[in-house]
Amino acid sequence: MIDLHAHTTASDGSLPLEELVIMAARGGLRALAVTDHDNVQSARRINGREPLEVIPGIELSVFDHALGYEDVHVIGLFIDPKHETLNSKLDSLGREEQKKATVAKLNELGYEITYDEVKAKSQGVVGRPHIAMVLMEKYPSEFPKMADVFNKLLGRGQPACIGRESGFGLGEAIALIHAAGGLAILCHPFIYPYDADALASKFKGLGGDGIEVYYDYAANRPSVPTTPEENARLMGRAKELAGRFGLLESGGSDFHGQGKRGYQELGIFGAPDEVLAALKAARGKPL
Repeated sequence: MIDLHAHTTASDGSLPLEELVIMAARGGLRALAVTDHDNVQSARRINGREPLEVIPGIELSVFDHALGYEDVHVIGLFIDPKHETLNSKLDSLGREEQKKATVAKLNELGYEITYDEVKAKSQGVVGRPHIAMVLMEKYPSEFPKMADVFNKLLGRGQPACIGRESGFGLGEAIALIHAAGGLAILCHPFIYPYDADALASKFKGLGGDGIEVYYDYAANRPSVPTTPEENARLMGRAKELAGRFGLLESGGSDFHGQGKRGYQELGIFGAPDEVLAALKAARGKPL
C-alpha cells in the first residue's frame, strides 16, 4: 500500500516529518508523499535516507474567481521543493491575511481569541485547525472536539469560513507544479460544492495529470455521514472520471494525525502499489 496525501506540522498536521515517516514505516506503507498545504518546508527536508520511499509534494489551494472555483485543492507529486518560481509564488500567497480575517470575524461573533494565540499553535503555515485549537482551549464546553468547531464556525459555508482574495488559478496551479517537475493531481473531487464531472473536465483541459481516486471520504468529512458502501461508490465514480478524461489515478489518506477528523493512523487507508508505478511511468512523458 502507498499513501500519496499526508500532512506534517509544516501545515496543519500534528506530526513533524520524522515522526510521520516512522509511523508510515510501522504501518507497512511502501511509499509516502508529503503534501503540506501551500508550503514545502517539510518536503525540502526529505533526504532519501528514510526507511521507505518519501515523495516530495505539495497541496496547492485554488481560488479561481474567473472559473468560479473557491478552495479547490491540487496536489503536486514529485516536485522539486527548492524550485525558485514555486517558492516565490508561495511566498506571495495571502494565507496569513486570510487567517487574520478569520480571527477578526470570530471576534465579531463574540469569540475572544487573538492571532498571536493562533500563531503560537503552528510550527509552520497557520491553518484553520490552529484556530480551532485555540477555540477548543478557550471554549471547551462549546467545542469538545475539533469537528465541532468546523461544523459550527470554520467549515465550508459556516459564518467564520473566510475565502482568500488572492490565490492560484486552476491553470496556474497546474502550470506551477509542472514547472517544478511534478504531476498535478485533482484532490478529493467529491468534497467540493461543484459538479465533479465539469471540474474534472476543466482540470484535464488545463493540463492536469491525475485525479484522487482512492480517498477516505468517511474519515475526512466528519460533518457528512458516509458509509463504507457510499465511500466505495464515490471512489468508483472517481475511477470512472479518471478513465473518461484520461487522468492518472492517485490516492491517499489525507493524514493529519490529531485533528478535526479525530485521530488517524497511517497504513489503514491508501492506494495500491500499482498506482505509484503508473505515476512514475507518466513522469517520463512530456507534461
